Amino acid sequence: MSDEHGTADPTRAFEEKPSEDEIEDIDAERERRLDPDNRPEGAEVDNTGETLPTVEEFKDLNADDEEVEGAAGTSDPSKAFKDNPPSEEEVKEIEAERERRLDPANRPEGAEVDNTGENLPGFIKDEIQEQQSGQ
Repeated sequence: MSDEHGTADPTRAFEEKPSEDEIEDIDAERERRLDPDNRPEGAEVDNTGETLPTVEEFKDLNADDEEVEGAAGTSDPSKAFKDNPPSEEEVKEIEAERERRLDPANRPEGAEVDNTGENLPGFIKDEIQEQQSGQ
């Protein structure tokens, strides 16, 4: 196929067709290499022709309204939290942990506590004001 100087026509290699056994071996090797279980860690995968779940989720989120709260492309996770509320057990655990953290006995020595309400976020101040005016 090549002469002693390597100057033979490289297209001649494609004139010979591989045998059926060689084709089967090549296909088997390709399948083995493309199997997700055999991918090296951090391997990049070309999903160009695939319909990915994120595309479907994007379509679902934006099907009814262009400005859907929690739509793909925003950083607002509220829709995900609304769709997956915590169980009663999780709520009890959260409340118990909050009480434990706020217990004065658990404060580090020298910790400063601001009970003035001056540094609270606006929505909390509004809630407190509503509670006080409703009493």
